[in-house]
Amino acid sequence: MTTLTVEHVARIEGHGTITVNVDSGVISEIRMDIIEPARYFESMIVGRRFDEAPLITSRICGICSPNHAITSVKALEAALGVEVSERTRMLRSLMLYGSYLQNHATHLYILAAPDYVGQPNVFPLAESHPDVVKRALGLKALGNELTTAIAGRPVHPITCVVGGFTAEPSREELSMFANRLHAAARDAAATAELFASFDVPVFETAGEMLAMASKDEYAIYDGDVCALDGGWCRPASEYTEFVTETVVGHSNAKHSTVDGRTFMVGALPRVNLNWDKLLPAARIVATKAGLRPVSRNTFLNNLCQAIELVDAAERCAVLCEQLLADTGSTQPVPYKIKSGSGTAATEAPRGTLYHTLALDDDGLVTAGNVITPTAQNLANLEADMRAFAPTVAHLPEEEFILRIEQLVRAYDPCLSCAVH
Repeated sequence: MTTLTVEHVARIEGHGTITVNVDSGVISEIRMDIIEPARYFESMIVGRRFDEAPLITSRICGICSPNHAITSVKALEAALGVEVSERTRMLRSLMLYGSYLQNHATHLYILAAPDYVGQPNVFPLAESHPDVVKRALGLKALGNELTTAIAGRPVHPITCVVGGFTAEPSREELSMFANRLHAAARDAAATAELFASFDVPVFETAGEMLAMASKDEYAIYDGDVCALDGGWCRPASEYTEFVTETVVGHSNAKHSTVDGRTFMVGALPRVNLNWDKLLPAARIVATKAGLRPVSRNTFLNNLCQAIELVDAAERCAVLCEQLLADTGSTQPVPYKIKSGSGTAATEAPRGTLYHTLALDDDGLVTAGNVITPTAQNLANLEADMRAFAPTVAHLPEEEFILRIEQLVRAYDPCLSCAVH
């Protein structure tokens, strides 16, 4: 038996190893070993004061920290019975979409694009196509600046608190961002056109697809969790009843199933389940790119991220304009500390993120639970690897490995999040 090993897969967040066992020319096993050490954030917050929890859980990830912070705050509000203003809700949505601009631009251009232009990393691309890399850096920088204006800094937010915000952007900043975001939508559309031009393998995942959905909007802040194949929608507060986590021997991250099946979360499931909620500009770009719901090709997750970039840029501009017209307040609303348990979900760039927090009468955290997008995707990723590998097994070893890595990167995994 021959064993192929890729240690520390490149161009993903965190450390993981691909192992392929070949017996008499036939692939007998393929797996993704998550070798990041466990980080115990769920235990770390126990005994801490409730308002410290979002500050701590945002450290689960330095990339999608706004999503962790907001999801923790929402879980606390559910536990304490806090209702926030519409302006607070809009500003939080803007903060989440700023995270999309940061994340998707980074992944698409810096991590994924080299797979499709025959380069080992982004540096040769910067020399051959400097305009493309400049576009990427501009979109990421705009996302960073927007997040900083709302959250107080680009990572690990400090202004989003239970009941509202401690500060918010000025009217001048909101107006400036609205203009820049409308302009950025053109760069986002060019990003989608670029990724639509890439040849992707013909492949379909057999897994279920889950994402938040709402009858009123493209759901990233609020909504039920819906299953594409199952046809059901359930409140996010019931996630422990339909998401099953399992410890696996070869990984420090758990694997997840729903209704006994592996499943995928992220941009592809979101676009499939929320196609009619995309803003017109994003839907036009998607249609021109040849994307139609329902698509099951995992490799098209990257194209869907690019489509979400268009949607996010336009939606952020609209949110800035709505905030300029709104006369409400984001000042934290009054509330009383009490015992209770609350659950919340948001759509992080990589997929649905769940937080549960329980408090005692003094407002100290007694229990916490987090399920990250990558922890939900890993079982489906391995299933996809097992199904995809035989279709490229005839390729030379180096090219075979690159194709498998390309599949892994299509998921945009965050392995540090997965071992939270």
